[in-house]
Amino acid sequence: MNGNIANGGIAVQLHGGVVFARPNEWFLNADDDFIYYCDRNDSNRLYKMDGKSGNGRVVIKKPCSGVTLFEDGIYFISEDDKMVYRSTKEGRSINICSKTKATEFAVLKNGAVFVKPYARRICTNGDDIFYADGSNEMNLFALTRLNPENGKADVFPDIKPSYINVYNNNVYYTDRNRQNMIFWLNPSGGNMSVYGGSAECLHIIGDWLYFLVQKKWKRLSLLNFGETEDVE
Repeated sequence: MNGNIANGGIAVQLHGGVVFARPNEWFLNADDDFIYYCDRNDSNRLYKMDGKSGNGRVVIKKPCSGVTLFEDGIYFISEDDKMVYRSTKEGRSINICSKTKATEFAVLKNGAVFVKPYARRICTNGDDIFYADGSNEMNLFALTRLNPENGKADVFPDIKPSYINVYNNNVYYTDRNRQNMIFWLNPSGGNMSVYGGSAECLHIIGDWLYFLVQKKWKRLSLLNFGETEDVE
């Protein structure tokens, strides 16, 4: 339930390895055997592709974004009306899930959908929701942590993230005010830089943080913050 989709969904784990999106693919999700993605070259329609054969087919014909696989369903934003919908993995039984229009959303652990106007890079660790809040005029796009059960929000006014992802109770983000360097944050206390270059598209796969530097993939262990590795 991390924030890979909020960062473009251009890398995904399948069969113990990592699959990187081709230029026409984004919002990648995977289950045991299939990859689900939107095709930029086909009006962002949703495809389901066999992870072994590479054969794919359209499962949702309408333009989609923010595709998120959760349990046995697919959640997505319809680009026709900007509402969040849920369907089966075969694209059947499509039902609306949101009460308001969305540009992004997160699926909570109970299957409920979180939508907030002007929130960017929405992601959740299952308990809390993290996002850059574009509705906070005093601290525009400051990192915010929200407890969905009691509505309590914690604002980190000095952190203005370009990208956000979560791993257990830790937050990883690039800071737009500090050359998009990558930082680690424990909301209960602790904050430090873990990569000193300019990075984007933070993806967490297994115990690794994958990210792009000048359009090339690198990765960093989340267990020990060791040396950054180039990804071939």
